[in-house]
Amino acid sequence: MGGRLAMVSLGVVVLVAGVLAALMSAQLSESGQRQAQQVTRSVAETLAHEPEVAALVRARDSDTLQPMVEAILSDADLSFVTIMTPDGIRLTHRNRSEIGEPYLGSREEALAGRTFTEVYGGTLGPSVRTIVPIRAEGADDGEIVGLVSVGVTLTAVQADLAARVPLIVVAAAGIVGIGILGALYVRRSARRVTGSYTPRELARLVESYETVLHSLREGLVVTDGGGRIVLYNDEAADLLGLPPATRGQVSLDPRGVDMDAGLADAIATGRRMVEETVVTGDRVLLVNQEEARDLAGRRAPERGRVMTLRDRSELQALLGELEGVRTLSETLRSQTHEHGNRLHALLALLELGRIDDARQLIAASTEGRQDLADRLVSGNDGAVVVALLLGKLDEAAERGVTLDLDVDEPTPPLPLAAAEAVTVVGNLVDNAMDAAASGTDGHWVRVSLTRTGPDVAIEVSDSGAGFDPSLTDPFAFGASTKPAASPGGRGVGLALVRDIVAAHGGTLHVTGTPTTVRVMLPAAVEAVTT
Repeated sequence: MGGRLAMVSLGVVVLVAGVLAALMSAQLSESGQRQAQQVTRSVAETLAHEPEVAALVRARDSDTLQPMVEAILSDADLSFVTIMTPDGIRLTHRNRSEIGEPYLGSREEALAGRTFTEVYGGTLGPSVRTIVPIRAEGADDGEIVGLVSVGVTLTAVQADLAARVPLIVVAAAGIVGIGILGALYVRRSARRVTGSYTPRELARLVESYETVLHSLREGLVVTDGGGRIVLYNDEAADLLGLPPATRGQVSLDPRGVDMDAGLADAIATGRRMVEETVVTGDRVLLVNQEEARDLAGRRAPERGRVMTLRDRSELQALLGELEGVRTLSETLRSQTHEHGNRLHALLALLELGRIDDARQLIAASTEGRQDLADRLVSGNDGAVVVALLLGKLDEAAERGVTLDLDVDEPTPPLPLAAAEAVTVVGNLVDNAMDAAASGTDGHWVRVSLTRTGPDVAIEVSDSGAGFDPSLTDPFAFGASTKPAASPGGRGVGLALVRDIVAAHGGTLHVTGTPTTVRVMLPAAVEAVTT
């Protein structure tokens, strides 16, 4: 690629140098002829106005005129000076043998009293000649007694130009030399930009690049050194609300586009971003931004920045399902553990014949949950939530927390998929039980699921110390004061609750004393289960 560009550049320079040399030669040739016209005219008019010359012409005194003319030819750069009678008979000539012969050339203008110049082929070859009338006594208005023709042959003009040819050659060579240096620079610059790629390889590379760019399911945004967006793909246009992606480069001010202000500021300033979560509209994006690199892999911040965007919304949904499965598995584990303990106790009491004690244990185990169990068996619309709350009763008992349930009859259907319902209710109850278990003022949690006009209210209160005041948003991703190494991760559950509630048009409020989280969801016409 670089070699071809260099050859084209050098060819253009050589062509320009040749054209300039030709133009200079033509201009010098024209200039030589103009100079010859000026010299011949000056000499001819000087001789024509000499009274002595006029007297000698009238006397036809060639013997006196010829030495005079030869002296002029030896001093001036002229080819001939011919003095003639009005009828054209030469009185002088460079070749003495031509004296007395008719003059070859035009005489009409001079006989009419006018000075004129022409190019004519005479005995000495083509020449530039000026013919002036000679008047009696050299006066301007006297009788025309003769004519004088002064000329320079074109061969002499060209010989004079030949002395200037080296200058033209040197100038052309200088231009070509500069062209060679420019071609080498072009070659080096092209190779620095394109490497060793040929034009065909570059075309194929650009085609592949366009195909890959617009086929990626990950958003890609490229900015220049000034922080303006110069390139982005279809996925980035969809995620950021940019105009449809087109071929080639663009120039957009990120602050002038309708996108998240923090993300626009990050793009404009080129701030480095590593796996940062950005919420824009109903999307959760995972964003990375790094400085551009050159072909050698070196950082090149002057070339701009490269940003990648991944839609985390689907991942968030998967995390919600995973959290729901975790919650159910924890519930089943606690139920298994608690029921095993009770069965062992019942077996021991029966073996000891303490029937009344066994009866009391069974009554205590079923107290407060029979209503929920009946709803579960009867195929109630809120079966998923009911099963979850039944499991939470056992888990709470295992952790030493009193769990009070207030669920309307019939169970209000939630406008959520089963996995979403488990995520919302399970995470709220788990968070409340964690707070209650670690608190010092009683250990209780109250959960209510009630209808409030056209909406469904989920309200969870606990006896814990409340949210950490250092957390500006306890429902943000990663917001938690619990150990990061805890099972299932931390700072995810409440963030999932917030996003699910917002996605279904609900609201979420937190109040203190006691700490209460209240979720309002529009009532569903029919329970949604999957």
